[in-house]
Amino acid sequence: MEFQKAGELIKDYVSRMRTFNMVANLPPDLLWEYLITGLEPEVREYMKQTNKDSLDVAPASPEMCFEAITSVGMEVENERI
Repeated sequence: MEFQKAGELIKDYVSRMRTFNMVANLPPDLLWEYLITGLEPEVREYMKQTNKDSLDVAPASPEMCFEAITSVGMEVENERI
């Protein structure tokens, strides 16, 4: 299990998780669960607030999982700035 480190940019977290998934080759639903669990709490909360269902339904492919997490994470990072 990997977690986004405090202050770590979402692109770095996603890059690290992509590398791990090259070896693990997880199915999208399990990958999604790991990605969500590993996010900083602030990013998870933002996902809950903006789209309640976004945490429950995994995207159809690993790449879509990574894109969804990157998109939401970047929105949170932009709000911080």
